Amino acid sequence: MSDNEKRKKGRAKFAEVMQFEPPEMPPEPFLDTTVDYLFADLWSRPGLGVRERRISTLTTLICLGNELALKLHFGAAMKSGDLSDTEIDELILHVAHYGGWPGAAIASQVVRQLRSERGHTSKS
Repeated sequence: MSDNEKRKKGRAKFAEVMQFEPPEMPPEPFLDTTVDYLFADLWSRPGLGVRERRISTLTTLICLGNELALKLHFGAAMKSGDLSDTEIDELILHVAHYGGWPGAAIASQVVRQLRSERGHTSKS
C-alpha cells in the first residue's frame, strides 16, 4: 500500500471511529502517526470490530482517568450509536470495580456533561 493510500485509509477509519474528520495540518509527526498507524493499521485490523475496540479503548481510558480522551471517545460512541446510554453506564460501573473508582468517577462526570450538551439526561 502506498503512503497516500495508507493516509486515505487512516483518515477514513479516523472519521468512522471518532465521528469527525481528522484535522488538515501541515506534516506533524504525532498526528501523521496517529492517522497512518493507529487508524490505518490498528483500528482496521480484522478480528475485532469498531464496537469491541471502542469498549477496550474506553476501559483503558477510564482506568487512566484521561478526561480529554474520554470526552472524545465517549462522544464518538454516542454519535455513532455503538453504545447505548445504558451500555455506557454499565461499562463505567463495571470498570469502577475492576479498574478503579476514581477513573470511573471521572468517566461518569464526562458522560453526564456530554449528555447535558446533547440535551439528553435519560438512559436509553
